[in-house]
Amino acid sequence: MATDIDSRTHVEGKHNVKASLKTSFMGIELASRLKTSFMGIELASPVIAGSCPRNIVFESIRQLESAGIGAIVLPSILQEQLVYQLQQKSKLNAGMEPNEYSLQLDNYNGGPVEYLKTITTIKADSSIPLIASIHGASIGPWLDFARKIQDSGADGLELNWQIGRCDPNESSDRIEARMLEWVACIRKKLTIPIAFKMNSRFTNPASVAMRLQSEGVNGLVLFAHRPHWDVDLNKMHWTIGWELSPVNSFARTLQGLIETNSSGLHTSVAASGGIRTGVDMIKAMICGAEVGMVVSELYRQGPDAIQDIIAGIQRFLDQKNFDSIEEFMNSRPQFGDRSGYSMRSEIIDPMTSTLDYHDPTPVTRQISGDSFGHPSH
Repeated sequence: MATDIDSRTHVEGKHNVKASLKTSFMGIELASRLKTSFMGIELASPVIAGSCPRNIVFESIRQLESAGIGAIVLPSILQEQLVYQLQQKSKLNAGMEPNEYSLQLDNYNGGPVEYLKTITTIKADSSIPLIASIHGASIGPWLDFARKIQDSGADGLELNWQIGRCDPNESSDRIEARMLEWVACIRKKLTIPIAFKMNSRFTNPASVAMRLQSEGVNGLVLFAHRPHWDVDLNKMHWTIGWELSPVNSFARTLQGLIETNSSGLHTSVAASGGIRTGVDMIKAMICGAEVGMVVSELYRQGPDAIQDIIAGIQRFLDQKNFDSIEEFMNSRPQFGDRSGYSMRSEIIDPMTSTLDYHDPTPVTRQISGDSFGHPSH
């Protein structure tokens, strides 16, 4: 009896080992299938957690890693924080104007010192590629912080250039020239790859993308999230707030990807804005993106959103018989230079093809009445 038990145990043990090895092999095969890159950084999957405050929370990072995230972008360190830090060191803060700096910024994202410590800690505890972020609008000594970010171990740096409202006496050409000067200044300080987070309102995004590429940008993020503007009727003043990307906003990202891509653009492209599903991610990649950044859906669903998107990508690869993301990417349509006529036809053809228009956000009319169903007037 003992011999039978020992024999059965030995067989079952061998079976379990084989099953374990098979599961392990399948895991390696699956991981290899989804591998891609952005700015030359190797990623386990094309899904990136876009810049947001939750990406600086260690438990959140652990959950994202378990869900299969490809990379994480930290929330931005702000120009105002870094300028204030330099002024404190120079003992010039007493001469600051009262409105130049809000004290609530002191601890935003932990502040400059903690920001660097966070990078070091994450890189020590996690194998996920980490992209830091700088948010600013002008050239100055504060940009030396970019080198400190690199020295702390960040794999890349995302540049978020936002100037707010513009001087009406400054031309758009001059504004874009200042933007390019800012990028060139940072590029000279670093050896790690940099991505520029583009605004969606450029008249010719393809031209801007090409000029950014010539300044040494390794990646483009399309597009920067914009605040929500409204008006307070009681105060008779506008208000500015931040909100999640609307559920039906992804079409604008696709439009931007198509408008930005041209035959001369060789820089990595990340789609950003409205990505909710694996189908969205595949659509973005067909339109020229290598990866997609997800933020709003993380706030809606948590890390499960990443698993759902990755599962959707895998289903697409299975349905189309692609062995890997790389094989799919190589099969995408090429963006050649288009004539003025063909670019106009992209707008005119759908405009004239139908008189019936789809309503993506239908509104149900509210009708009130009495208990017998007679509507009130």
